[in-house]
Amino acid sequence: MKRLVYILFVVVLAGCTFDDVRDFNPDLSLMFQPEMLMHVADDDVESFPTEQSFGVKAWALPVGDSWERNYQNAEEFIELSEVKSKEVLITDTSLQLTVKDTLWTFDEPIMWPTIFENLTFMAFSPYMEGCDCSVENGVTFSMNTKEQQIDMLYTCPNADKHKINNGWVVPLHFEHALCRVDFRVKHRVADNEKITLKRVTLGALHCKGEFNSLPEPTWSLDNELSKVDFFVGNYQVAKLPQEVGEYKFVIPQKLNTTVTVIYDYTTASGTTITQTLETPLMQTELKAGNSYTYTLSIGIDDVKFLKELIVD
Repeated sequence: MKRLVYILFVVVLAGCTFDDVRDFNPDLSLMFQPEMLMHVADDDVESFPTEQSFGVKAWALPVGDSWERNYQNAEEFIELSEVKSKEVLITDTSLQLTVKDTLWTFDEPIMWPTIFENLTFMAFSPYMEGCDCSVENGVTFSMNTKEQQIDMLYTCPNADKHKINNGWVVPLHFEHALCRVDFRVKHRVADNEKITLKRVTLGALHCKGEFNSLPEPTWSLDNELSKVDFFVGNYQVAKLPQEVGEYKFVIPQKLNTTVTVIYDYTTASGTTITQTLETPLMQTELKAGNSYTYTLSIGIDDVKFLKELIVD
């Protein structure tokens, strides 16, 4: 695959200043450096995945005319486009130094406008059909989490960026539109007895909704409530809490539901009894960007919540 090599003027990299910015108007390619907050501190992902692309739109306003005051009159500068990571070489001609970095850019380079315009950017990731950006509603998309287990990300408007005053690489801070939910289990039976977990099902969950990021991030939920399995299989439950199944991405919402747990209880004599029980009612609010772990304590004939962990 061909790589694009960008040779930049030293004055950009060195952060030089000018008495009259109009004397300096280089041609610079638009590039992006994305970042995102993890759901939990020990997540496997430490930075924005290089294999992940995102969609971006940009609008232009004259220098001195801010996005906050006059976004309605901003002109679209970049239509919705996919941006992918590329390894680029950047040369500082005064220090004779070339560095290698991974930045995100367009398949065909798009140049910054003149120094007399600022750009405002909105983006979402991963890039997929059905997502869009507008000055009125921000980033918009629809989801059905029963069918799409995707960590949907979006940015707030990154406003009033100038190719010289703010640097040619645009930082994009991605927020999580969804939250994560998972379960742990432990047993409360004697050492010579056994609990074998068969199924963990959340009884009533909104799985369909429409999202818009402006004027503030908001989900409009479908009225339908669905049962969602978080674990199906055979798992011998231990005395100490252990993760079971996999986490799921969930639309932020207020829960008002029970969890149904199906398990086999095996007595000391080897007799097995299958139990299908519901937990006490869960009444809690799930917020975007948080990770929720619910621990189920399973006894001979009851299931209780041990505790709930919420990590920002």
